[in-house]
Amino acid sequence: MKLRLATAALAAALLLAACSGGPADQPAEPPAAAAPPAKSEIVFSDLNWISAWQQVRIAAFIVEHGYQYPVRLQPGDTVLLWDALIEGDVDVTMEVWLPNVQHLWDAGLASGDVIDAGNSLDDTWQAFGIPRYVKEANPGLVSVADLPAYKHLFATAGSHGKARLLNCIPGWACEQVNTEKIASYGLGDHVQAVNPGSEAALVADARSAFAGREPWLGYVWAPSQLATLDFYRLEEPPYSGECWESGKACAYPEGSVEIAARIELRERAPDVLEFLGNWSFPAQIQINLQEWMEDNNETVEAAALHYLRTRRDLWTAMVPADVAQRVDAALAGRS
Repeated sequence: MKLRLATAALAAALLLAACSGGPADQPAEPPAAAAPPAKSEIVFSDLNWISAWQQVRIAAFIVEHGYQYPVRLQPGDTVLLWDALIEGDVDVTMEVWLPNVQHLWDAGLASGDVIDAGNSLDDTWQAFGIPRYVKEANPGLVSVADLPAYKHLFATAGSHGKARLLNCIPGWACEQVNTEKIASYGLGDHVQAVNPGSEAALVADARSAFAGREPWLGYVWAPSQLATLDFYRLEEPPYSGECWESGKACAYPEGSVEIAARIELRERAPDVLEFLGNWSFPAQIQINLQEWMEDNNETVEAAALHYLRTRRDLWTAMVPADVAQRVDAALAGRS
């Protein structure tokens, strides 16, 4: 009887162990943790000038490798990519130059589609400029109002006696601003605005003139490589809101460069918005990085990696320590 009872007890114990997946005294394994939800793609505007190329590639690398979001760069010009931002096809624009696109900016903020995510470049200005050596040789040339009397200095074989003025790059908002300025100042019979084709071509044209100490007239701005040349900025009537809205026959106002982002990032990428709010890219850093590209004949992609490797003092102050560690690990795997 005792043998039968012992055998029955042993069988019961074995059955219990089989049903529980192991010996009775071994705890069951905890269920596997659910995988974290996939992060949504962050689309950056890839505007068509060098400082924007630099900033977007640096920011995108940090967002992709540090914050672990998929990223994509959408190329285009100012107006095209602003429309894409409003329509939700783009999430972040790293450079919004104000007041050049003030009406678009104000409308975007008012609609609630776009938020001011942070500050971009600093030390900005825009003007019509001539080399200082031209100003010193022609002391009467002080303002845009003097251009009709001095247009012969800047006339070329193809300008039909008018002063050749290198305008802003097509597709940038300043191209339209400058065209309106020329008309409002009554300079249409004295100035021929010339399309430079690209930022690089505009800079090369100015550098060539400076190298030969030749006259030059055109749109100049900072931060840019043009700002490293010794320009005299032609005087214009003081800025006022009324003047700007009724023909722009006045100086560019003191402006700013802002970062714009879609409102939805507050919900789906709040850590990215916090990062953009901490963003800092001083004008001198931008110019130094551009000079490094030229001196080493390097691409803007290489410049972004160079910045991340050599200016950790700047970008690590914008992000948490764990994000910085993941960015460093990604950099270690790049040539």
